[in-house]
Amino acid sequence: MLINYYGHSYFLIEGENYSIALDPFSNIGLLERVVSANYVFCSHNHYDHNNVSIVNGATKIIKSENCFEIIPSYHDEVKGAKRGENNVLKFTLDGKVLVFMGDIGVVDNNVIEKVKGCDYLFVPVGGVYTVNYLEAKRYVDEINPKVVVPMHYKLDKCTVNVDKLEKFLSKFDSVTTVSSPYKITGNEKSVLVIKAEI
Repeated sequence: MLINYYGHSYFLIEGENYSIALDPFSNIGLLERVVSANYVFCSHNHYDHNNVSIVNGATKIIKSENCFEIIPSYHDEVKGAKRGENNVLKFTLDGKVLVFMGDIGVVDNNVIEKVKGCDYLFVPVGGVYTVNYLEAKRYVDEINPKVVVPMHYKLDKCTVNVDKLEKFLSKFDSVTTVSSPYKITGNEKSVLVIKAEI
């Protein structure tokens, strides 16, 4: 499995059986990298997460089916009154269970129960529009994934006003930083920071 990270919450994950693009963005100051994939998933309909036009050949995932499970959640702590709904995607690729939290904005026990013990957890950590670094750490503690991949944090050139990654990382003893694209080995530990291709 190969994980490509293009900044914010935009990933292209390539496995043996299929490839999937997650939350492609537009107009945030970063390169809008055009990719090809079998599937594309947008956690919600905001411009910085729904630019399907840059994903060629992909079928948009809009409901739970086959190896994809969509778990409804909220983009804020007041049941979507501020920023609307958010969808979490749980999926299986190359025998691994991956969970992409999108722009989840509240600690949700229903989500926790449905994704506990996953292999890879992609979680926003920058706060402001999503859970903050402490709430993200709570998700990690309660879900107990084998590996957590932080996303949706401040990057150079990105115009979205969110916190930097360091606050979240300060809560962990072990952090591994790698470059994108990153080939999963199965030996990853704790927190995996993938340097974005920006």
